[in-house]
Amino acid sequence: MNKLNLSFVFLFVGCMVQSEFKNVFDPKSLTGILLSSVVTGGQFECNERSNTKSFGHINQILLQCNRELAKIDTDFLSELNESTFTNVSFAKIGNDQILIQFDPLMNDGSYEINLKSVVSGFGETLTQETYPIVIDTQLPAVSLTNYLPITDYTFFTSRYWDFESSEPLKSFGQPLLSGSLASMIVVRSIQKISDTNFRVYFETNFDSNGPGSVTISFPNAKDKALNDVTNSITVRLIGLVPGPTLNQGRAEFEAFQNENGDVIAIYGYNSSAEILRRGTNSFILTNPSLPEIHRGERGVMLDGKKLLITGGIKFSSANSLNESYLFDTETTSFLQTGSMVQTRHMHDIVKLPNGKVMVIGGIKDYTPVLPGMYFTTLNSAEIYDPATETFTEITNRMMSPRSFSCSVVLNDGRVFIVGGTDGIFAPKDTTEFYDPATETFSWGPSLPIAVGALKCLKLTDGNVLIYGAQLSNLSNATMLFDISKNRVLTIANSLYRREWSMALELPDGGVLFYGGAYRYNTSEPSRTIEKLDYGKSNSFYEMGMSRISLSKHSGVKFSDGTFFFLGGESGGLFHHGTDYYGLTE
Repeated sequence: MNKLNLSFVFLFVGCMVQSEFKNVFDPKSLTGILLSSVVTGGQFECNERSNTKSFGHINQILLQCNRELAKIDTDFLSELNESTFTNVSFAKIGNDQILIQFDPLMNDGSYEINLKSVVSGFGETLTQETYPIVIDTQLPAVSLTNYLPITDYTFFTSRYWDFESSEPLKSFGQPLLSGSLASMIVVRSIQKISDTNFRVYFETNFDSNGPGSVTISFPNAKDKALNDVTNSITVRLIGLVPGPTLNQGRAEFEAFQNENGDVIAIYGYNSSAEILRRGTNSFILTNPSLPEIHRGERGVMLDGKKLLITGGIKFSSANSLNESYLFDTETTSFLQTGSMVQTRHMHDIVKLPNGKVMVIGGIKDYTPVLPGMYFTTLNSAEIYDPATETFTEITNRMMSPRSFSCSVVLNDGRVFIVGGTDGIFAPKDTTEFYDPATETFSWGPSLPIAVGALKCLKLTDGNVLIYGAQLSNLSNATMLFDISKNRVLTIANSLYRREWSMALELPDGGVLFYGGAYRYNTSEPSRTIEKLDYGKSNSFYEMGMSRISLSKHSGVKFSDGTFFFLGGESGGLFHHGTDYYGLTE
């Protein structure tokens, strides 16, 4: 096109421009669009050479423009951007570049440079007056924040896990699963909670109750700077692992741990003691023949090393025992200590905050009365002083005679005594407190249902779980003493009846229920393991199956959170086996 024709085009288009458009080269106007296409063949732009993303701390940006620049007002641009950048300055480099310098940007994020006054040599304004700078000093990492939970090992169950990213993600696609349990887990859907939080729904179909693991990686997840999530998470699901065999069968007994982490199994229909030393794989029968105690004895660890055994009853005897013994769990010596004032079996025993021991209630003797038995139940308690090895009966009497009850020491030092019977196979619905400071008993809150032959578990929050009742009018209620409200409520009903069961608190705050019979002295215990989702849904969930049906067993919790269940009764016979619950592969 010759100069004359070009002038004509400019004149013609200029006539079409309305008076309110000050700059005929403004690309937002029809005239500007036409001029831009005629003169330059494109819109006026300035872009960062690093594609608006920078790794690490930066203190300058160089913009490359596609036109020759007119003179830029550096002072105006600095003032325009000083709220975003500190000590910012602008300089024109050559004909078509802008150098922007500022104090280093130290934090990840998206920053905008305002170039409002920049025009080309033709007088064109920028198509985009602000330009983002993405500062990206870290790669995104994903962590597991919520689950239902790692210690769950349920079968054919829908559930979810929650994941959190260290920074906002642009995309979070389906995770990739690998590991020994990956084939038994199917991802169903993903819910975006926020830019950094995602919930993954899946189903499990485990075919065993052994331990295993699943590794979760995130190849389909990127942050807003398009960096891949490169980390992975390995979740180790716990299960039942067979442990060493007991030398002698035991049922209706309590296992103990000393300060070294050794496990002591003693009495429980067998007058002997055996120890599983920490780190070993077999029980050592320490005393094949202890003084005869058939059942109903109660024990407590005194100082982390010595175990106090009290009372009980001999085989084919109508009278309880008042003898007490000290078992040194390190030397395995077994010596008689002071005798109780009263003869007792099926009593309670607790260690007080001052180091002394309190024995509570129990059965003095019994007389067969068809169709059952009549018990002489005690309403007295006494204190054992380890320093003098003597028992002293508490002057004040209990509010009610109790045997087959359970007792725990509360965080405030009081003793909470729950349920029990008072002479016949009839459960009680009352509780009481003992205050060591005043040496007095007082009534506690009533129970929703009467319970006897029960167990108590003090939880981490100080509340008390009441469970495993045998004499409970065929109820499977699990109750909770809420210490802040001073009341007992039925927190949930277990899915199965669990008389003589064992409950231990899981690392996530839930409670695992293992074993337990449908009815007393039957061969119908439940193999299904359950978990009480305490403090969350307060519902029971199935946790797979134990290896055999079991009741009247015992258990301890190791410092690493692993449970160890041992002994008990299965099908009317003593069970010599043990199981770990919580070991990983």
